[in-house]
Amino acid sequence: MNKEFPFELILSGEQNGKINRKFVGRISQWKSYILCISIFIFFPLTFCSLLLAADDDSVLDMGLSSKYYEEGRVPKGWELRKRFGYPKGARAEWVIEDGIHAVRLHSKAALTFLEKTVNIDIKEFPIVTWKWKVENIFKGNDERTKEGDDHPIRIFFVFEPDESKQSFWFRLKRFVYLDRIHGHPMGGRFTEYLWSSHLQPGDIINDPGKPWQKLMVVEGGSRNLGKWLSYKRNLYEDFKKLYGEEPRRLIFIGILNDTDQTGQEAVSYIADLMFYKRRAE
Repeated sequence: MNKEFPFELILSGEQNGKINRKFVGRISQWKSYILCISIFIFFPLTFCSLLLAADDDSVLDMGLSSKYYEEGRVPKGWELRKRFGYPKGARAEWVIEDGIHAVRLHSKAALTFLEKTVNIDIKEFPIVTWKWKVENIFKGNDERTKEGDDHPIRIFFVFEPDESKQSFWFRLKRFVYLDRIHGHPMGGRFTEYLWSSHLQPGDIINDPGKPWQKLMVVEGGSRNLGKWLSYKRNLYEDFKKLYGEEPRRLIFIGILNDTDQTGQEAVSYIADLMFYKRRAE
């Protein structure tokens, strides 16, 4: 009996020990065919799976892409801030806008604040991408002042604080109430990408309430209202440009549509917030 194919004697029909070589040859030929077909089918599938796995390792999806869509719901993994009496006058929900699965943000004399706790090394994942659309801007406000500090949309990034530079009393206040109120460890650097009503793209301003923190205008004015705009920023390099130092870990992301200072109203949309290990193509 052939150890490689132990059923050859039975299949040949020879009871006296003589092997039908022609039939065995056909079986061997079929074995070769099956092997070739298996390689042809399964190798590409395995190779594609490896490629997909590699892609997954290089991308961090923040849960605002179409696969997470749930009509009318707040995105999973995000929370609509409810402190200080919100979300009265504030809404955030999944919608389909212009065929795009997106989160609609709406505020009227209020603060719509979506927040998410993260733990990201932006040295490893420096590139952040997203798309957004804004329906309207504000009239008569100066965003460089506390009274005018409203924006139709902005993305807010908070970095881990260096506790070795914090006083005992500040750390005590953090423990008692600050971290709980703000939803993240306080005292670290933060920066924002924002759509300004009156400033120009590329403008950098101090946060009106915290002048040691920096904000970056990436879109301004009314020229692109009602349009979907896509962005790709190197958050690592932008942080170093703003502060002249190495960033610590990214620990918190907020997406804001705020009209609480001006008492006006705003509608905006955001989708596909991602981080990449390398520059997104």
